[in-house]
Amino acid sequence: MASLFSEEDLAFLRRPHIARAWFADLDLPSGRWRLHNGVGRKTIGGIEWRGVSDPAGGQLVSINAVEDPRFGQAAKVDIVLSGVNVAFLRSVKDQGREMEGRFADIYWCAFDQETQEVWASGLKKMFPGYLSSPKIRWSGIGNRSVSFTIESLWHSQNFPFGGKWNPADQRARYPGDKGLDFVGVKVQEIIRA
Repeated sequence: MASLFSEEDLAFLRRPHIARAWFADLDLPSGRWRLHNGVGRKTIGGIEWRGVSDPAGGQLVSINAVEDPRFGQAAKVDIVLSGVNVAFLRSVKDQGREMEGRFADIYWCAFDQETQEVWASGLKKMFPGYLSSPKIRWSGIGNRSVSFTIESLWHSQNFPFGGKWNPADQRARYPGDKGLDFVGVKVQEIIRA
C-alpha cells in the first residue's frame, strides 16, 4: 500500500505547533473563487487564496468535519459564514439557484503556527464535491449567516429512481423494451440435446 505522507511530511507533522488550514476551490456564477478559512491572502502552489474570516469585523467561518457516512448515506461538508454583510447576503439570495450543482473542492494544508511555514507537500485534496443551494439565516439586524453544503458525487444516489420494476413501468421508461416481461413469471426450461 502506498504511503500518503513522505518521511519529510511526517517529520513536519511531528513538530509541536502544527495546525491545519482549510481551502475551498469554488465555481461560483461570478467566477472561480479560491478561499481559505483564515485571515489575509496566502499563496500556495502558485495560486492565491483569499481569507474569508475577519475576527475584527465579526465574520467567521465554520467548517464541520468530514465523517465516514453510514450505509446508504453520502458524505457532505457544511460551511457556515457568520457575520456577513447585507450586500453579500443579497448576492447569495439572487444567485442561490445558479450555485446549485457547481463544483466545489475542499483541500487542507498543514503549517507551523510559530513560523507560518507551510509544509512542502502543499495542498491535499480532501473532498471533491458539488455545491448545494445556500441557506440564509438571520435574526434581528445584527445576526446574519450563510451556510453552504458541499455534497459528494454519490449524494444523488440516495433517492429512488421513481418507478416500479414491472413491464408497464419499464415500457414507460423505455418504449418497446421487453426486459421485464418475465418478472414474477415461473419459467420452466426444457433442454433437448
